[in-house]
Amino acid sequence: MKALEATQRWIWLFRHQPLTIRLLAATAALLTAAAALAAPAEANQVDDDFVAALNKSGVHYGDPANAVALGQSVCPMLEKPGAKFAEAVAKVQGGGISSGMAGMFAQIAIQMYCPQMMAQVAHGEIPSMPGVPGMPGLPGMPGI
Repeated sequence: MKALEATQRWIWLFRHQPLTIRLLAATAALLTAAAALAAPAEANQVDDDFVAALNKSGVHYGDPANAVALGQSVCPMLEKPGAKFAEAVAKVQGGGISSGMAGMFAQIAIQMYCPQMMAQVAHGEIPSMPGVPGMPGLPGMPGI
């Protein structure tokens, strides 16, 4: 019974407030409800796949958001004229990945974020990347 009386008293107080106070209170209530019920931001599927591939391959990367940002930085670096895979691996190492896993991290990043490079390699159309030695036995790849 006391709860009903308290509710009625609150409603009476609310009704006797100036209109601006009632509007501010209603707006605050709506904003609070909207924030509480808002759907979480949708993560990019490629980013999720990248993190899953790192986990599956055993690459320890720390914070997933930092790993995604580092992975996304590999492809633009390799697209620059005169880019070298070793430089991309060095950047990955500088991002906190162990030296043994940095090469694998960079390879996974290329597969996920710039698959066109992988397709070019698979078709024997190697992009102009000085510093990547030829590999004997692969079509279009002369040996050193």
